[in-house]
This record gives sequence, structure tokens and C-alpha cells, in this order.
Amino acid sequence: MPPSSRLSLVNSIKLLLTEAENLPDDIFEDQLRRQSIQQRIIRLKNDTSTPFERVFGEICFQVQFPSVRIALEGKWFEVLADGSPKTAQEIASATGAEAELVARIMMVLTATDVIEERGPRAYCATPVTKLLLDSGWANGLRHFFDHCGPSLINLPTYLKRNGYKVPQDVATGPFADAWGGRNTWALYEAEPERGAIFNSFMTKWKEGTGNWTDSYPAKARLCEEVEGSADAVLLVDIGGGSGHVLKDFVKDPNHRTGRLILQDLPNALGDPKELKEQGIEAKPYDFFTPQPIKGAKAYYLRGILHDWPDRACREILGNTAASMRKGYSKLLIDEMVLPDTNVPPKGAFLDLSMMAIETGAERTSRQWHDLLASAGLRIEKIWPTAYGLEAVIEAELASEMIG
Repeated sequence: MPPSSRLSLVNSIKLLLTEAENLPDDIFEDQLRRQSIQQRIIRLKNDTSTPFERVFGEICFQVQFPSVRIALEGKWFEVLADGSPKTAQEIASATGAEAELVARIMMVLTATDVIEERGPRAYCATPVTKLLLDSGWANGLRHFFDHCGPSLINLPTYLKRNGYKVPQDVATGPFADAWGGRNTWALYEAEPERGAIFNSFMTKWKEGTGNWTDSYPAKARLCEEVEGSADAVLLVDIGGGSGHVLKDFVKDPNHRTGRLILQDLPNALGDPKELKEQGIEAKPYDFFTPQPIKGAKAYYLRGILHDWPDRACREILGNTAASMRKGYSKLLIDEMVLPDTNVPPKGAFLDLSMMAIETGAERTSRQWHDLLASAGLRIEKIWPTAYGLEAVIEAELASEMIG
């Protein structure tokens, strides 16, 4: 930042203070405003750093992630769990580590506010370390470091070799390139513990994002509009795994107005007997094949399309659209919807991660409109949620499908 821009910096701080004053007493209630404030803080930090400091003080030295990973696996956070300060020697004695190594790793973690420093070589837990004592969140960190890390590190080499084009094939994408030809699903099959870590993380992640019906008025737009016949299908959850979405959905008696169908590959599908007891029909299905359930009131996709590039998404959407009835059926997509400009760091980072891992993408509002239009669908409304960038996209057939 040039010295002459001191006034600009002062004005930016004043704008930040004004926005902070408009937050509710519980600042975590207003996710969107909080994210806006976070972006302003990041820009203020960058504006007060020289280009040299940004490149060689931050970008080139991404040591925080491995440092957290080391402390997690070394069980150092567990030693701090009781809330009382501990010295490097006490942590070392409790875990078998060398005190000098503990102190050097903790230097990084205190510098980045992961750990609180309470004196020379003395440390205390923070909300971050307490979060990572939960196995689900800890497995999220393991997933990103161990599973995604090699692909992200390989991404510059992969893109250069392939002419800087967006990857379109999971079989030859950056993840497969980094892992000896295996895509992420093949790796889960070969090493089931990886899949277990991912599933544990996803369960915890979904707990933190609430229920889609908190934002989308399912009763008014689905349940009260479904046909009255005994075999009318209210909702088809495509790729719904064990069925947690439909299990939550059916808890509300207002949602019991039609058949509920869960679809996924046989090895991912929930227990049919258990699901049947809750009024849910489990049916094996591959979403790259024609959709066998015709004319349902709604078809639901949660966290599916961000795993795939546009070409594959068009195939998935086309198979669904071909079974929808014009003027009656709806497609509900429960995904991130990024703003068309000023994408927050969380959305931008996850987008690049999805490219590296699945050849997938997090999409902007404009990209969602274009993608669905290419499959003969029209977005009726995007229903934002209270938990940030996630939203429920409501779409209908744009015209009669041919073939």
C-alpha cells in the first residue's frame, strides 16, 4: 500500500466499524454480514502489508496446516483439554514427544492464534483446539491434509502439462494424476479407512449446516401440491446415501403426504429394512442412467453436482429432467451458490479444492443458471440459508423434453 493511501486505510476502518455496529449481539447469527466483515479484515491486512511480506511472509510459508496436523496426531491438544496452561515439557512428558519439538511447533500455532501463549513455553487451549477434540472435525482436517493435499500440491504441474484447461474427466484429473491413476472413490474402496474419515467429517459438517427445510417451504410448495393418489411420489433423494435427509424430513408429520424414495449405488444405500420402518423406500440407482421414477413432485440433489464437471452434471440433470412433468415436478439442488463477484475465501478455496479432488466446482449464481438452462431447466428461485453460501435452488422444466 503506498504511503499516500493513509486516508483510504482510515476510511476502510471506519466502514468496518460501521458494519460491525450493525451486527446482532450474537455476531454468529448473521452469517452473511459476518463474512463481509471477515473479507474487509483480510483486505485491511493485505493493504498494510508490502508485496514482499505477502509473498514471502505468507504465501510461500504455509506451515500452519502441517503444524496443526502434527499437534493433532501427537495428541497435544488433548493435553490442553482441561483448560489449564501447560508447558512444552509437560506436553512432551504426557505424549512422548521431545520438548524442543513441541516448543517449535507451538511457536507457529501461537503466532497464528491456534494456541494461546501464557508465558515462555507455556500454552493454553483455544476454541479452535477445542473444536478439533471432536473426532468429526478432526477427521475433516485429516481429510483435507492427507487426502486432498497431494492433489492440490500436484495441481500446478498437472495444469501446466495439460495446457491450463479446466479438468473434465475424473479418471484423468488432478487427483488421479497424483494418486497413481485412482480417483477418490477408487481410493476409498482400496483404503476403507479413508472413506470412514470422510464420512465422519461429512456427518459433522451437515450437523453444522442445518436442515434444508429451514429455508425452503416444503410444506407449501411440495406437500400441499402433491397429487392425492396412493402411489404419488412426493420426494426422490438422488444419491442420498444412508438417508439422513429423508429421515429428518419425515419427522415432520406435515411431510407425510406422498411416497419418499431414497436412491444411491447399492454399496452406499442405507439399510432398506430400517428405512422402510420410517416410511422411506430404498432403491438402487446410478444417476448416470435414466431416472426410473417418473413424474415425482420433487427430485432432490444435495452435494452431488459440485463433485462433477459441467459435462457430467448435464448428464445427471438430463436424466432427471427427462422424468420430470412440466408444470408439476420440481428439481431441488442443495449446494453452495457463490456470488457472481467478491466470492468469500471459503467459497473460492472450496471451488479450487473440488477441481483438484473431483474435477468438480462450486458455482456462482450465473453458472447455476447457465448449467441448468443447458439441461432444459429453469431456476424458479434460489432460497438462501442462514448458514452462509449454501442455498436451495428450486428449478422446473423450461420446455418439454425431447427424446
